[in-house]
Amino acid sequence: MKNLYIIIYIVVLMSASWVVMSCGKKDDEGVKIESAILSEIKQRADLVTTEVRVRKLAIYDSSKHEKFELADPRTWKYGERKCVVPVEVTIKYGYDLRDLSIDDVKLTDDSTAVVVMLPRPKVVDSGYEAKVEERDIVRMSSGMRDRISHEETDRLMQMAYEEVMKEDFSELIDRDIEHNAKTLFAAIVKSLGMRNVDVVIRRKEGV
Repeated sequence: MKNLYIIIYIVVLMSASWVVMSCGKKDDEGVKIESAILSEIKQRADLVTTEVRVRKLAIYDSSKHEKFELADPRTWKYGERKCVVPVEVTIKYGYDLRDLSIDDVKLTDDSTAVVVMLPRPKVVDSGYEAKVEERDIVRMSSGMRDRISHEETDRLMQMAYEEVMKEDFSELIDRDIEHNAKTLFAAIVKSLGMRNVDVVIRRKEGV
């Protein structure tokens, strides 16, 4: 009977050791997978972007000391001695994937999903068409005391651009840019042979 207890004790120890070794192997494998995904993300693309186009009407009013103002196309009203210069600003928001670390890419415990932590998207590029066609400038009165010059038009457009860039439009593209990021990450995960693994995008806290 004593020998039987010894045999059972040895079997229990061996079983426990196998479980510990298996768990350790699984953890190591998870880290390897996370590292591989992160490496592929950084190799394939520096940025994931979505574009926003903002159309504004820059109004030049020669009757005012401060002649520049902005107006939404849906709300501006006619007035005296004004002309309207359309300005379309293109803003590209994105994630810089080079900023991701291993802490931002995690495989769930059951290996059914990869969770990617992303910051808020930031402006990665912006600009506007520097020239505007004469026919696009709307003169709201033929009795303007000051005829707007090309230089004034250029200055007006630059001022309009600067005003637009003070606004934050990132919330408008949250869903689109997260969808673009998820599509990229899903393709990377699939290329690594992980066919039935979902990708989950989460926002980093405090950013």
